[in-house]
Amino acid sequence: GRTSSENNHKLTQEIFLASYENGYIIEKTLTIPHCTNCKRFLPDRYTLGVCPACGYAGAKGDQCEKCGRLLDPTELLHPRCAVCGHATIEFKDEKHLFLDFTALQEKLHKWIEGQSWPDNTKNFALGWIREGLNPRCITRNLKWGVRVPLKKYDNLVFYCWYNAPIGYISITKDAYDQGKIKNEWKSYWTDSHIYHFIGKDNVPFHTIFWPGTLIAAHNLKYQLPHYVAGYEYLNWEGEKFSTSRGIGLFSDEALDLFPADYWRFYLASILPESKDSNFDWTDFQNRVNSELIGNYGNLFYRATYFIEKNFNGLVPSGQLGEKERELQWHLEKTITKVKELVDDVKLREALREILSLASATNKYFQDQKPWASERDRAGTVLYTAVNILQPLSILLSPYIPDSADRALKCLNAKKELSPRFSLEPGHKIKAEILFKKIDDIEKVKKYKTKYIKKDLTEKTGKVKDGGGSKAEAKGGVKSDSPASADTLTMVNDMLPFKEFGKVDMRVATIKSVKDHPNADKLYILEIDLGSEQRQLVAGLRLKYTKEQLLERQIIVVTNLEPRELRGVKSHGMLLAAEDGTILQPLAKVPNGAKIM
Repeated sequence: GRTSSENNHKLTQEIFLASYENGYIIEKTLTIPHCTNCKRFLPDRYTLGVCPACGYAGAKGDQCEKCGRLLDPTELLHPRCAVCGHATIEFKDEKHLFLDFTALQEKLHKWIEGQSWPDNTKNFALGWIREGLNPRCITRNLKWGVRVPLKKYDNLVFYCWYNAPIGYISITKDAYDQGKIKNEWKSYWTDSHIYHFIGKDNVPFHTIFWPGTLIAAHNLKYQLPHYVAGYEYLNWEGEKFSTSRGIGLFSDEALDLFPADYWRFYLASILPESKDSNFDWTDFQNRVNSELIGNYGNLFYRATYFIEKNFNGLVPSGQLGEKERELQWHLEKTITKVKELVDDVKLREALREILSLASATNKYFQDQKPWASERDRAGTVLYTAVNILQPLSILLSPYIPDSADRALKCLNAKKELSPRFSLEPGHKIKAEILFKKIDDIEKVKKYKTKYIKKDLTEKTGKVKDGGGSKAEAKGGVKSDSPASADTLTMVNDMLPFKEFGKVDMRVATIKSVKDHPNADKLYILEIDLGSEQRQLVAGLRLKYTKEQLLERQIIVVTNLEPRELRGVKSHGMLLAAEDGTILQPLAKVPNGAKIM
């Protein structure tokens, strides 16, 4: 869903009007950044400068992403425009609307004190309360966005922090309108416990600003958050995720590599609940192979295959002895413990408890050796194993939903969690291999070929496959080592001038901007190069609106081989800085002008 939907516009205006009628909306004069070069008011995040708290040079006008401090654009040192890059910022006084958090402070304080949240989340929120809350601006001078539904202020739109969380509700309504959910949409937000799972930098928005918005519109009866889990950061191979630097994977890329359940399982096992955690390819491979596949997956296939092969796929009879009752007691204890941990939102610890049960069942199966036992004893071991596998699969279903559903279908079992053995003798089941191990060759082939080659292609514009066995590129060398098909080695960092001279860079103007139909981060641009019109595909949707790009002059590398990005051809590449800011001429020049 999107916050640009009609439902989001309507619900934002409805919540605003309720807050206005309840007396929580006030008018104040706001000092707003205005770029004299671009001749436009700037949203807070489009004003860059030096953070007054930590000195970070890339702080944005609403928050410093390095130290986490929330900011006002007027607090930035040496402010500059994020659109044109110039230090041509002046501050103008404009009348705007504010949500009166001073009036809401007492209600928020009482509510937060009564919540059973993690200490880091609760203490962070209470720290804000102790410092004292001030009215917070909810409007901006922009041409696009959700309009304020009052005639006096119809030149204003709502600031993104105000209407973005309303998107939680509006997207639910979108899903209901599209027939994707059966329950009446509003019941999800009026009759439910609401849990938020967020990064620690979003804690103030979900513990102060969003609840304050709902309290101000209290007569609409939306539930306040029941639990806010403010997680620490997940890093990528020791570095922070970065779209501009190409560090990390996005969900669509991850799903091209391995099934969703592999990612869900691994990320749940390293959830950064109390400290930062690190994604590591080797650790990912080892955990999936040993803890998911070697533990649960191995037990599932061995037990079901043995029954299918030796008992015609029918659960055999079992006579429970001391070892079986001990395992059944372990199951009962695990169900109770996991319920408690999930209620306390300790999801990583709950997963460990579930895997402990799987390990104990695996050990029981291995120790009892049904393949070497007489038929009655083998039947008891198999009866016990599959009756543990049924609740075990249910317990794992929040972590690996697709695989757990397949397992329950193989067991011909209902999704009813109980320590009682429910698969009776004679119950029909079937065997299935639920997972495929990640081996080194597959990992190197899928990860390095797909992403390292793609990265080099984007940077150099050309990567050749040398006969299908050895990759080579300009500035690279062939290697006879086994890994050379999937790696490229740069001989040095210096590019000969004659090679650079082959790059043809020219000025162009963007004439039209369309959303890419198959990618959320890409635009399709039609550009004017003076002598011709061309189509480019560029990853600018997270940085610029369509309106900000239209008629903008850009620098384009024009002599790259065309590339197909998500099914759409791109005939060239525009230049941008590391943070995604477009490079452009300082003054307007003719389209097609060559960059020397």
